[in-house]
Amino acid sequence: MTKNLVKCINGVLKGARNLPITALVKATFYRLNELFTRKRDDAETHLRAGHLFSEIMTEKIQQNLIAAGNIMVSCFDRQNEVFEVREMPSGVEYAVDLRRRHCDCGYFQVDRFPCRHVFACYANQCLDWQVYVHEVYRMDEIRKVYRARFKPLGNPTTWPVYGGPRMIPNPSFKRVTKGLSKQTRFLNEMDTRSMRGPRRCRLCCVEGHSRSRCPQHAGFSAREADPP
Repeated sequence: MTKNLVKCINGVLKGARNLPITALVKATFYRLNELFTRKRDDAETHLRAGHLFSEIMTEKIQQNLIAAGNIMVSCFDRQNEVFEVREMPSGVEYAVDLRRRHCDCGYFQVDRFPCRHVFACYANQCLDWQVYVHEVYRMDEIRKVYRARFKPLGNPTTWPVYGGPRMIPNPSFKRVTKGLSKQTRFLNEMDTRSMRGPRRCRLCCVEGHSRSRCPQHAGFSAREADPP
């Protein structure tokens, strides 16, 4: 909810991406189990303390409340809950629609969380801003996310027999361990040898072979140099 999802997954799988398949699956399983256990305990602790939101969201609320102090609010349409706000000292204006939960800055409708312009409207009209916070940010909903519990893997010999489909690897996707990788781009006239001229050896300056196949190259036998 608060960070890039890719960075969160990389934090969980840090140091396990170069392991074999079986070790990678086991490391992912046990690390997710540890993550869920820790997050579940944190959510239970915050709920027992009476916290409505997490520490990160509470800090974000405080930052928006402080930023809302430098915003002027004009009641454009009180009945339809439409306001016009102006940031000071830049003077940039935004339209806020509380009923449609829309703000011109875009954060209100994307994050489903009040931005600094919406907080300024709440403070100006003495409204309860918690009504406009999406339920996903509340601690009781966060506890539901981590309520799943993992079962131990146990002895693999006691696992039930797998009867599903079996995946066959594609040989073309195999990584080349040595040499140049196979080109996948489409070739044009510039890539054809007829347009580039005949091959010329850089060692003896004779056409028809390369430096690695040159008879004057050290370690190259005369049998390999002569065509069959």
